[in-house]
Amino acid sequence: MATGIFGRRSLHRAVQASSWQLLLRSMGTETAAAASSEQIAGRKSKKEGKRFYEKAHARPSEKDGYEVLLDHRVLRTPAKKPLKLPNPALALAVAAEWEWQDSSGIRAFTMPLVRLTSITLDQVPTDREKIIATLLKYCHTDTLCCRADEGSKLADKQVKLWDPLLDWAEKEVGARPVVSSSIFGTIQPYPVIFALDKTLRSMSDWELAAVDSLAGAAKSLVVALAIARNELSIERAIDIIRVEEEHQIEDWGHVEGGHDIDIADLRVQITAASVFLRLLNH
Repeated sequence: MATGIFGRRSLHRAVQASSWQLLLRSMGTETAAAASSEQIAGRKSKKEGKRFYEKAHARPSEKDGYEVLLDHRVLRTPAKKPLKLPNPALALAVAAEWEWQDSSGIRAFTMPLVRLTSITLDQVPTDREKIIATLLKYCHTDTLCCRADEGSKLADKQVKLWDPLLDWAEKEVGARPVVSSSIFGTIQPYPVIFALDKTLRSMSDWELAAVDSLAGAAKSLVVALAIARNELSIERAIDIIRVEEEHQIEDWGHVEGGHDIDIADLRVQITAASVFLRLLNH
């Protein structure tokens, strides 16, 4: 039988004592900011039913891994699979997302770790080939590979911020993506595709789900891999992703209710997947 249940008090102590608590707090703060941004933009961030449980807690499962319970009920994915986590750190974090829900209603958009876990368990095993193929398509239009015209102020910024990351990619995966100033991107040579394909196939379902989320947010597989390999911090990644947008802001000014929403949404997506990976390797 499963033993060693983490109740509310021990859950609170574990979360408070862990080094990743600051990351979770940051993620929660930015998620709330993004939710407010959605309301400003006129998009609905509705509650999805009242909280139907008193406490959320984690425990070792009967065979392997860890599971999350809402009171006495084992949490399941949208596909009705038991939501089983690979380690106690991630299990506690998922339980914490449920524990922190307001008594008046559950807000799914404030539970990014739950979402990534569900994707890992429900979608990645059956869609793994499709996910890898989609990620490889980013190579041809990767943010870091699509450049402004050479000699422009923006191009100089791109070289300064992006080229070191392409140098890192060459050392990390064994091939350097080529760059282009064409608005249609570029066709990456076979050695680049082969090297990135090999890298993606070496990942677990958990890692692949996070990298897929990061690449979608960053519009860059290189940035996603750099975050996954701890080469980029969250803030540095956001600076790199937003080079062109920040350049435009310098020229045309900041649009309140526009640019700030974009930044908040991006930070939530990048932070959530980054925290997910750090907890996975905790």
